[in-house]
Amino acid sequence: MKKIKIILSAIFLSMFFIVSCNDEESITIEAPGSVAVEAGFGEAIFTWNFPSDLNAEFVRVDYFDTDGNSKHQKFSKNITNAIVNQLEEREYEFTVTASDLNNNRSEAIVVKTTPKKPPYLLVANTITAVPDLGGITLNWENVSGKNIGINVKYTDANDLEQVFVYNSSDTNGATSISGLAATEQEFEAYVTNARGQKSSSKFFTLTPLTETELDKSNWTIFDFSSQEEVGEGPVNGWARATIDGDTNTFWHSQWQGGSPVYPHHFSVDMKTVKKVTRVVLYTRNNDNRGMTKFSVSGSLDGVSWTDLGEYDFDNENYDGQSFGLGGIYQLRYIKITALEGVSTFVFLAELNVWGK
Repeated sequence: MKKIKIILSAIFLSMFFIVSCNDEESITIEAPGSVAVEAGFGEAIFTWNFPSDLNAEFVRVDYFDTDGNSKHQKFSKNITNAIVNQLEEREYEFTVTASDLNNNRSEAIVVKTTPKKPPYLLVANTITAVPDLGGITLNWENVSGKNIGINVKYTDANDLEQVFVYNSSDTNGATSISGLAATEQEFEAYVTNARGQKSSSKFFTLTPLTETELDKSNWTIFDFSSQEEVGEGPVNGWARATIDGDTNTFWHSQWQGGSPVYPHHFSVDMKTVKKVTRVVLYTRNNDNRGMTKFSVSGSLDGVSWTDLGEYDFDNENYDGQSFGLGGIYQLRYIKITALEGVSTFVFLAELNVWGK
């Protein structure tokens, strides 16, 4: 009797296996409808109608890379516009199928396209560079509108090798490197994408133009958050002390009768539009209770302001601290905003501006 039970169990399991296999084989997935592809910059752009089949969970796109490696991407049922990127400028054959969660796939639909040149290679061919005040200016075209990285190798004013990186998706891009010595050197420029792929390099031999410290004899204070008259003489504590040419005088935010918290600011009117490349700041002599972080803003009209950068400030360094603005800006007004500090108040001895 026991032997008969074992035989019957084996037969039942075999029948179950056959039925299960037949059930799996009977599953069919509806293919995506109206599949189309067009060439983008380093990418293929797909559209399709997702199957109405309830079993379909995603659309799968298969292709081979340049080295013959099989690649694929999956797109969920909510996506009807899909992009396969990081492609080269050559013809690709794509196999498009719908699939369920068990990887049962529909009939294959094959489409072909030849992507346009990838953005990082496209932009690399358009880079130009010219000398500018204390540095160089680079320009390029990026008709793809995709984000790329402009990279420049150069030697700074301290004879140290540097790599400048500027990320942009601008159609007509421009950026500047400042704070360089006015001596001839070779600049190496190349373009990268998000994967770190790198274009071939372009080389420019250029001599940066000489930047100078701007004359501030007729400058005035345009605006300030608060100030305090302290110490000897009518200048100490007032914002105008920052442009009087004397590092022994200083601007000090209010501390008597009230002590406003950060941020604190003052703005300078340079009277005419200047090309500005960097600022130099001096803290109050022998007092380390000042700011530790600040920002620089610039304006042509004193109404609309452009953020030019945020910087750390060493409140124990009593020499002039130089801060390159990462570019060359046409400005009439400059605003210094103290963002953080050791105490609630802020002080600053002097502001010098470099450019032309």
